[in-house]
Amino acid sequence: MERPALKITCSLLAGCLHYSLLAAISWMLIMSTDLYLKTKRPFADHEQRFVNSRYIGWIGPAIVVVTTAGITRENYATDKCWLDTRSGAIWAFISPVCLTLLIVMVQLVITGYVAFEKSKLPNQTRKKTQKLKQIRTLFLGMLLLTPAVGLTWIFGVIIVFCDSEMMEYIFVFVNSMQGFFIWLSQCVFSEEVQLTLMKRFKNQIRHDISINTIMSNSTTNTNCVTIEDL
Repeated sequence: MERPALKITCSLLAGCLHYSLLAAISWMLIMSTDLYLKTKRPFADHEQRFVNSRYIGWIGPAIVVVTTAGITRENYATDKCWLDTRSGAIWAFISPVCLTLLIVMVQLVITGYVAFEKSKLPNQTRKKTQKLKQIRTLFLGMLLLTPAVGLTWIFGVIIVFCDSEMMEYIFVFVNSMQGFFIWLSQCVFSEEVQLTLMKRFKNQIRHDISINTIMSNSTTNTNCVTIEDL
């Protein structure tokens, strides 16, 4: 492959990685903000706001990637197919990540405090109790999702300023655990997933019992017919 073709391929790959990671960070911020606003305004129209947030989650990162690539041009990516540090393109990723992590951590601290204070209030209605339970579930999921998607990139930022092989190993290890943390937050600790699995399990048991009952009745009827024939 010729050098210009290799440069273009690396730039495209770096752009895809840049966009994908920014989108993941953006959606973490959207989820954290939605959870924060639910504690402040429990009965607001959160569903409509969450639908409108998709423009921030998908279009926002695209604008950052296109703008960065347009400014840096040939110096957008290195021969390792990642953002160039010499041209400053890497800051189009580091800056959003650091700012997002700061906002998310502040929102999570406030959300946890507000949810804890509201849970101590006496004589709450059933609707408010269910809302607080939902907020606590989402809060736990965000606590697991934040280190999975965001905090691990702190080591990536350190690598930019400090060429440490140990930090590189730590960065690779903690990022390889992202799938595990996402599975925990979105599956294991998701009340919706738990209820769905439990419902499906109960339906399967009922189905098996029905089949066994039908087969048992069929066998009994067959035996009765055989005795009468004798």
